[in-house]
Amino acid sequence: MRKFHIMTLLLLALVILPPCRANAEDIIGPDLVFNGSTVRVSVTLLMEENKISLLKEGLQKVYIFYVDIFRAWSMWPDEFIRGKKIVRTIIADKVKGEYKVSSQEGDTILEKRFTTFDSMLKWAVNVKDVKFILSDLPEDGTYFIRVTVESVKQKPPQVFSYVLFFMEDKDFRDKRDSEKFTVGGR
Repeated sequence: MRKFHIMTLLLLALVILPPCRANAEDIIGPDLVFNGSTVRVSVTLLMEENKISLLKEGLQKVYIFYVDIFRAWSMWPDEFIRGKKIVRTIIADKVKGEYKVSSQEGDTILEKRFTTFDSMLKWAVNVKDVKFILSDLPEDGTYFIRVTVESVKQKPPQVFSYVLFFMEDKDFRDKRDSEKFTVGGR
């Protein structure tokens, strides 16, 4: 009987208590700049201090930025039109005094080296001028830009990943939508 009461209390606590957010990362933006038939999207990721200190200590971190354009519908779910994926890998070596970021967008890989940690971090968390051509959109209508940022966890050894298949492989995942804008005659 006692086990029944304990199990009931645990289940009730799981249902009643709201889930708490474990991370304090936040997205600033997306900022849209329209220029004729193109739109340029910029976004910034804000990180909490303990994540920054872990990066300073030499933890390698991978952030994935998804910048997608959606068509907004009133009665149907929003329709994905096209998107771009940007992968930023941050590597800081305190001993060598070497700070570098590897950025991959499509087939292009860019590796930048920095002399200071702050300049490296500033460049790594800012994604600027992701370009979409509005005249290539399939139809006139109302659209918006969705930015999603993921932080990939350090991978455990392969044996553990088979056993712990139910574990989440992302530190966090956050998304932010822009204001809606109209393309064409509507």
